[in-house]
Amino acid sequence: MSGQSYSHYMRPQDRDGGNCASGRGRSPHQHQASSLARSRGRSYENHRHYERDMRGEARRDQYHRSRSSDYAPHSRSHRSRSFDPHATQHNYSSSSNNSSQRNSSYHDHSSRKRSRSPSRPNHRNLQNNEYERSSRPNRSFGHGRPKDTRYERRPLAPTNTNGNGADMHRAPANEFHRAKNTENYANASYGSDMNNMNNYHSNYYQSQSRYDHPKNTSQMRRPIASRQYFASNPQSWQQSNSTKTQNVQSAPRFDNNHTIPELSQIAYTNLTAMTPAAAAAFWNKVSKQMSGRNASNSRLPSHHDELGHHFNQIFEHTTRTLSLFGSIDLFQTIYSMAKIVNVLRRHGGRRRGDDIIDMLSSLLLNHDKTPKRSLFLSFAIASRDKLNNSDARGLSNIAYAYALIKYVPEFDDESDLFDHVAIQAARRRVEFNAQDISNMMWAYATVDKPHALLFQAMADQIAAYEHLGEFKHPQDFSNMMWAYAKAGVSHASFFEKMADHVARLDVLYGFEPQALSNIVWAYAKAVVSHPKLFERVANHIVSFGNLSRFDPQALSNTVWAYAKAGFNHPELFEKVANHIVASDNLDTFDPQALSNTLWAYAKAGFNHPELFEKIANHIVASDKMDRFDPQNLSSTIWAYATAQVPHPKLFKKVADAAIRSKGEFDSQPVANLLWANATVGVTDKQLFLSFVPTAAKLIESYNNQHLANIAWAYAVADVDAPTLFNKNFIKKCVEKEDGFKMEGLFQLHQWHLWQSKEKAHPGLPVDLQEACYNEFISEEPTVSKLQEDVVAQLSNIGLDPKEEVLMGSGYRIDALVEVNGKNIGIEVDGPYHFIGRSKSPLGSTILKRRQVPSIDNIELVSVPYWEWDEVGNDEVKKQEYLRRLLGL
Repeated sequence: MSGQSYSHYMRPQDRDGGNCASGRGRSPHQHQASSLARSRGRSYENHRHYERDMRGEARRDQYHRSRSSDYAPHSRSHRSRSFDPHATQHNYSSSSNNSSQRNSSYHDHSSRKRSRSPSRPNHRNLQNNEYERSSRPNRSFGHGRPKDTRYERRPLAPTNTNGNGADMHRAPANEFHRAKNTENYANASYGSDMNNMNNYHSNYYQSQSRYDHPKNTSQMRRPIASRQYFASNPQSWQQSNSTKTQNVQSAPRFDNNHTIPELSQIAYTNLTAMTPAAAAAFWNKVSKQMSGRNASNSRLPSHHDELGHHFNQIFEHTTRTLSLFGSIDLFQTIYSMAKIVNVLRRHGGRRRGDDIIDMLSSLLLNHDKTPKRSLFLSFAIASRDKLNNSDARGLSNIAYAYALIKYVPEFDDESDLFDHVAIQAARRRVEFNAQDISNMMWAYATVDKPHALLFQAMADQIAAYEHLGEFKHPQDFSNMMWAYAKAGVSHASFFEKMADHVARLDVLYGFEPQALSNIVWAYAKAVVSHPKLFERVANHIVSFGNLSRFDPQALSNTVWAYAKAGFNHPELFEKVANHIVASDNLDTFDPQALSNTLWAYAKAGFNHPELFEKIANHIVASDKMDRFDPQNLSSTIWAYATAQVPHPKLFKKVADAAIRSKGEFDSQPVANLLWANATVGVTDKQLFLSFVPTAAKLIESYNNQHLANIAWAYAVADVDAPTLFNKNFIKKCVEKEDGFKMEGLFQLHQWHLWQSKEKAHPGLPVDLQEACYNEFISEEPTVSKLQEDVVAQLSNIGLDPKEEVLMGSGYRIDALVEVNGKNIGIEVDGPYHFIGRSKSPLGSTILKRRQVPSIDNIELVSVPYWEWDEVGNDEVKKQEYLRRLLGL
């Protein structure tokens, strides 16, 4: 077989020891494979056909070489040898007529392209021995097989010849190393590069990582570098001299099994090859590790300083090359860093300097645990110009990322990132799937950006669907409903379509407890009535064996929604209350969950004393009252007052906490807090005096109910407050005169009596005073059986009682009798005059008992229901009780 080699198929300069690595010397079967690819309209750039064909060639070469008796595996010395330019060439064509023409065309090294003559030999038509003779190298001269570099992994090389790397591009595989001044290809040999061919695309192309969301292109292969990237980063090349071989590192690849220290080590080691895609993949893997189960135990190894340096360098490289990122990589990087920030803030953003959480906190968080706005503003500026090229998933991800960190980046033109995203999303709403819409709407609601154009466009899109089969994830339903309710956007057809779909589902077991509570919360918040939906969800929850899957927020939001919507479902309220009472402790309930739960039961009028007692005892024993904001404090105390559940220790605890934070209260918490204390007759002078400045400061923000409640509360407490009830207060009442309801007018009348009659301060103007008085006396009196019995016994002892007597103050007295020339009013106080079943009078009872004697100048006595019940049915004892009460 001596004298036969592949040199026949090489260009003359390649046979002479020239650029054999240039990709021009190819075997016949390589010619044929290339022809096949071109005939199919593809090139070997198509990695699927490329890998298939090249692996086949490798197997065929191995097979034919193994049949050669004098073939030996290549050693290092063989691979380092060059070809003998005088090696005997084998003319392998059976067609002598076309041989010279073909050879001439092929050996014309001045030609830049190969001849595509149909007379080129086809190795598939040759006999095995003939192919073997033509393909086996000539070992008599000690030469190895020539190295074929057409398909090996190559860096992107500069096309200019001045060596400054200014003009970069990705060279085609068969045109890559054309430089005439290349020095070190003469010693190239075939070596083991055929095995590397099979991995060509896995090295030359960086697989796009699977992000947190499913995407059809998640396995799409793409180049790991771009011309712009390497052009602006010439240091990433090991040699800038274009006449030298460029040996550039491939982009790092990250595995899901890598720990954070391992990820940083890989990224830092390959920092010069860190492309935007690789940087996005790195931060994506870090965010997943931080969100995983081992995040809280992410202790650093002993080389902490070194790892910190690595992270700093990776972070600086990422921020320095932002302008080179495409929209996908940029949005993924921002999304990953936002997730990391979310985890860091959940862990408190600690700064002990001994774990990964601390190290990442120093990169992404300020000392007050807020995200570094300058960093995320730079991300937003880089993103703004790429929104036009982003897909629906990218738009939803960028909005979701900034919503996670609760930051709305604002630009110099007074617009913000969410404005730009909304415009693009509204235009391309048909491209959004269910998850994209859900994430997008959730993001805008979270940052309080109810962009009218976007919300209307997405709601129209959903309402136009024939069915909602695409919404396969219950979380998508709940997030969208929650978002529209939170944003206060009303869209009747949208809410109707979504509710109808959920109500018609065969089963709701796919819905997590949080999703169920969010759905009913949304409809209650949006004031959208849908009885079938509420009935279906309530029955589903009641069917559970227990409510252990419901967290405190889900429980509180659920009962809050039913109370707010006015949908009565006793079985649901009973089940939730029993579950809470049976809990070992309430430490998992935050102040909002506690206050919302109490508010719901009070609003719904569902009496469950054990529930109120357990929560009250928990709050009294708590040493974390600073966690209760004004809304929590006022809602809690309002619930006990409305449900008429007395608990003096609770009221004292809440009053002390309210006094400490009185400067943080706004109009509604102030009104509710003062009204609740007055309602249950808790007239803490210190509380009412402490809130005089706060209440006076908020005069302009009060609505009608606030004005009436505050005025009535101070009248019940009998705490003089001239700085509060001054001309400004009276003026505000006159301005809102037409907005007062009957109860408000009742309260203002009682306040006017207190101000003008008891305190001699200016009261209401005449017109408003008359309106309040007329409304106060307009209510028709009702006579209870208890009152009838008391009046009958008064007649039996010789008194002539008058019933329902209207006094000058406007109050009505149950019975008025004359005893020893003096008029005495008798009030028959049934259960509704006291707090629950206690003996403590309500605030309204206290006020009447004080104002009637003071204003109408008559003595007033009370017949409490429990004292009358103790007498029993013995009329003699009843009459003796009345004589003793009246002093007869």
